[in-house]
Amino acid sequence: MKMDSPLEILDQIKAKTKAFDTAIPAGKRKDAVRSAQECAALFRRLARMVPLREHEYLKKAKEWEAKGQDIAISDQPGIGTGRLSEPDLINSEVLVPEGKDSGTTYRNVSGTPGVPSHEVFISYSNPEKKIAYDLCSYLESQGIPCWIAPRDVTPGTSFPASIIDAIDTSKAMVLIFSKSSNNSPHVVRELTRAVTKNVVILPFRIEDTPLSKNMEYLINLPHWMDALPPPPQQHFSALAETLRTHLSRLQSANSA
Repeated sequence: MKMDSPLEILDQIKAKTKAFDTAIPAGKRKDAVRSAQECAALFRRLARMVPLREHEYLKKAKEWEAKGQDIAISDQPGIGTGRLSEPDLINSEVLVPEGKDSGTTYRNVSGTPGVPSHEVFISYSNPEKKIAYDLCSYLESQGIPCWIAPRDVTPGTSFPASIIDAIDTSKAMVLIFSKSSNNSPHVVRELTRAVTKNVVILPFRIEDTPLSKNMEYLINLPHWMDALPPPPQQHFSALAETLRTHLSRLQSANSA
């Protein structure tokens, strides 16, 4: 029996969230309750699969359970009018304004305001979404907490602001470098922010394509890593070791 990956479960949650938002204004109470319950169950599955995000996913599961219960016990007509659910997932390709600081408070998995829950920001373009999520799962299984969109965007917050906050509180950025990301203005904006905040950028090249001028300007070539020949997954362990070395040196420097 095929087991769904965390990325596939996130896609299912996105579909259930959309179904919930459609059922609410239409007054379809039973459909909305069922979608909320299914979202809660999916988040509980994620909590078991991704231990580093267990607290966060269990919190979201409880939120969806509460939504379903509120609707089930409500006896007022026109249920949900003017009260749509907050989206749990958003498209990862966004335009991040440069040089604009955000007032968004970043929350870690323990719910403590202002404390980052991650060490590494993963930058990618949409065609490499599966590889990016595979890498995220692998790094977190090795004890390296990551931030990746759209998974870690807090519902109800500004997507661009969340990305800015995440980059600002990262110790390193891994760029999934491909022909697509090489030409992505959104990826370039993320890299520009990382350079501005002195975040080390580690390019993880999964395709042999020449650097664009923007990339050549932003990327520090000594940190370059080739994920060739394919598949890139076979190079994840080498990347994890490189990250551990960098993070360990940074910790030593900060404690000196």
